Amino acid sequence: MLRINIPAGAVINLLNLIELSSPAGICLIVRVPLLGGCSHNGALAGIMSSIRQAGGTVEVVND
Repeated sequence: MLRINIPAGAVINLLNLIELSSPAGICLIVRVPLLGGCSHNGALAGIMSSIRQAGGTVEVVND
């Protein structure tokens, strides 16, 4: 699972597929079973980088 905190006013482009905007800030808990516990594959690294560049944080949470 990932805990993603996005600050107010952030706009995040995720792999040129989705643009996520957060006018008031948000915290998301995301579970992605396809990752199989591996948090360092290429696609996930790109998403995490986009979130961090927008001022957000990404935390890997173990069940």
